[in-house]
Amino acid sequence: MVRFLFVIFIIILILFILKNRSKKINNNNSNFYKKLIFLTVFLGIIFLLATSGRLIIPQFLQILKITLPFLTKFIGI
Repeated sequence: MVRFLFVIFIIILILFILKNRSKKINNNNSNFYKKLIFLTVFLGIIFLLATSGRLIIPQFLQILKITLPFLTKFIGI
């Protein structure tokens, strides 16, 4: 897990350097790298949640299973 975070950090650092270099050349590439950095962070977080899902996702589903009868009672189904 720590290695994965280190790899994500290195990728973001490389993209940040490329973004700074592209500012000097063309402004449109700078926006592209900003979106790419955001996408990398977002996919990294999603991957972390998916791999540690044995703790997070089942608890979320259990909460949903418990609250579903109350929800249907309030809706009136």
